[in-house]
Formats: sequence, C-alpha cells, structure tokens
Amino acid sequence: MLNLERGLLQNLRDYAEKMEEKISLINNSLEEYIDDIEEANRNPEMYLSNPLNSFRLIRHMHQDWVGWQVYMEEPVAPDAVEKLERLLPQLPHKEAFRNAAREVHSLTQFYGYEPADLVAKNERNSSLHLSPLDCYHLGLELYEDQDYRGAAKWLQVAAHNYTISRRRDLYDLLGAPRWQVYRDLGRALHKLNRPSAFDAYESALRLDSQNVHLMKEAGQMELFGLRDPMEPILDLEPTPTVLDKYCRGEVPRIQGRLTCELNDWVHPFLVYAPIKYEDLQQDPFTILYPGSIYEQEIRHVENAYERCPPNARFDLKQGITGCSISDGYSPVLKRINERILDMAGEEHTWETFYIVEHSQLTPFEPFKLFRNSTKFPKLNLLNFEDVEAKVIIFLKDVTLGGSFTMPKGVLVQPKRGNVLITFGNKEHSTSICPIIEGTGLVMIKFIMKKDE
Repeated sequence: MLNLERGLLQNLRDYAEKMEEKISLINNSLEEYIDDIEEANRNPEMYLSNPLNSFRLIRHMHQDWVGWQVYMEEPVAPDAVEKLERLLPQLPHKEAFRNAAREVHSLTQFYGYEPADLVAKNERNSSLHLSPLDCYHLGLELYEDQDYRGAAKWLQVAAHNYTISRRRDLYDLLGAPRWQVYRDLGRALHKLNRPSAFDAYESALRLDSQNVHLMKEAGQMELFGLRDPMEPILDLEPTPTVLDKYCRGEVPRIQGRLTCELNDWVHPFLVYAPIKYEDLQQDPFTILYPGSIYEQEIRHVENAYERCPPNARFDLKQGITGCSISDGYSPVLKRINERILDMAGEEHTWETFYIVEHSQLTPFEPFKLFRNSTKFPKLNLLNFEDVEAKVIIFLKDVTLGGSFTMPKGVLVQPKRGNVLITFGNKEHSTSICPIIEGTGLVMIKFIMKKDE
C-alpha cells in the first residue's frame, strides 16, 4: 500500500511539473502582451495611428487568441492522467476503508480518547493525529452504521477544526466543502433529537446561502421538530472495565514500595556477576529483570525470526503470528536459556522458545491462546499444572499502547531487553493492551516443575 501511495504521489508531482511548464509559458507571454498594451495606454490614438502597431494588434487579436483557446483546452499531462486511471483499481476498496474506520473508532473508545484530542493543531507534531477531513469521513462511516452518537462527535470535531488545518484549501476540491460538513453534522444531531441540529444547519446556510436544497432540508427538519418534538438522545456515560483502566494507565496505587534487588543467590557465579531485578508483586510472584538480554543477542533472535522456516511458523489469532525455535538452535539461545534458569532459580525449561509478533487492536491473553491452541501437541498446555513459571522476553520497545497487564495493578510497558517472569502454576490473567503504533515482539519461555 505504501509503494502504491509513493507511485501516486510521484505521478501527481509529474503532473504538477507539466502544469508549471504551462504556467511559465503563459506568464512569459503575458509579460510581453502587457508591455504592448501599456505602451498603447500612454497615448492610444498615436499608438493606433502607427500602421505597424495597428497591424500587430489586429494580427495578434485575430490569430493568437484562437491559438490560446486551443492551448488552454489541451490536457496538461495526459500521460499522468492515464497512469492515474491505471492505478485507481489498485486503491483500497470500500470494505477496507470501513474496517479501518471501525478500528479507529473502537481504539479511541478503548483508550478513552476524545475525537477533539486527535485533531492535532500542528498535524505532524503528534503520532496521534487525524485531519478534519479524516474526522469528517469517519463520522460519515459511523452515520452509515447508524452509530449516530459516534458520528455526531466526529462530525462536530471536523466542523469546528475545519479552518485550522493547513490543508483546508484542498477540502472543497476533494468533495467536502465546509457547509456540507455542517449539514451532515445537522443530520446526525437530528437523528439524536438534539436542538443543536438547528445551529448546525444555520452554520451551513451561512456558508452557502443560495443552496435551495439545503434551505428545503433545513426547513423540513425544523417543521418536523416543531410538529413532533422528541426527547434528546444523550451520550452514554462511559463505563470502562478494569482492563480498560489498566491499559489507560489508570492503575490504582499499590500500598508499599517497589523492591529492587540483586540476584546473587541462585548460582555461585552470580556472587561475582549479580543480576539486578525488580520485585513487582508477591502473589503471583512476579519479577522484572531490566536490560538482561543484550542488544547483540536480540539481533540474533530477530534474525532467526526473519528466517523462520514455514513448518515452524504458527498463527495464534489474526494479527498474532510466531515462530517456534529450539533451545539448541544456536549457542546464543542456549546462553539465554541458561540465564533464564539463573534468573528464576529453576533447573528445567521447556525445550522451545516461542517468538510472538502481535499487532492486535483489541486486548488478548497470550497464555490463554497458547493453552487453547492445537498447534503445540508436545506442550501440555491444556492445563498449566506442569508449568512452574512463564517468561516473557521483550524484543522491541512499544511506545503507544501494548502494555502487559496483570492482576493487582501490575502494568509493564515493553522495553527491549527486559525479562518478565511470573511464577505459579495457576493461570493468572496476563493481558496485552491494543497497540496503537507499530508491532510488539516478544519471546516466550515456559519453566517446568522439577521432577519429583
């Protein structure tokens, strides 16, 4: 899709260059014509009495303007127009746009973003930005889905921020004049029986006072409201779930302080090279080892993931893919496995690492997906009785969304090189919040119980 967009932009640039050439020729000709007419204006009678001047003017008016008419009617860059026509069938179709609109609306509701928060005044200064034109079409899509509350919010933001965007001059050209935005806002508000619908129609009429169809529609709406008034349909009071609050960072403060210690008690060598860790909570016992997987090791794992053979790949869910890699794949993975055992104070891990890449726009529980999957027959994940601990190695920073949440207010933001270990064979809910930008990449390892 990005390559297609680059091709379309280059085509438009080619068109603009041809247009500039045409404008340059016209401007140069105008300078010459204006010089002649200004000379004539100084003394018209004397100018026209000169047969040469008179002939030059008559010849110019008789012949040149016909040529200019032909030149003005010529297409500016027919090759660029033909190329655009060839590329149009490759553009995203209506269903792709509808899905994208629903995902954006769903994501903003999950994280509690108001549409007004996303219309950046300086549109490129924020990773979270939509233009007023984006908001307008998102509102229209929700209107078609009969989500009039959502439609009204997005259309109102589009109307109120219309003139702020530096691209506002394009909106009329692209089929969204400002009066139309107010009209569509009025339609959505009318569906909600809200008196502010009249204000929206009045704003539309001020911008296009000669629009007969608009006047008729506004009059009918006003008449209907007077004849059959109804109670306004108000916005629903948001009731975020516990998971919603966690993902938004609205985690209640836990009494007590974070404990940071050095692990030097598992292996004698650790007395000389202790590993620092953070004790996040006691039940289930959860610890975080910051920066414990090194950059060179992470690049090795990323390379292994990129070269993952087809028979080792798996899909846990749409948008969640992965690769199974044996401990014996390389000395690097063997070393990481040994370090995990040192971190956990255990003796035995499951024989496989699972690299998981995710870009979900809805929250999910990774360990529940593993447990319910039929793609790992050798791994007894129908219950977690044989699992002593679960290890998550973060291979990628995630800056917008993508937090890992656990009960009792534990919220961990993915940071490259950190290791999160949760002990206990009971299945405790570990959820991953929707990612707003980029993808998440983690490596999962199961530590098994000691043999009795």
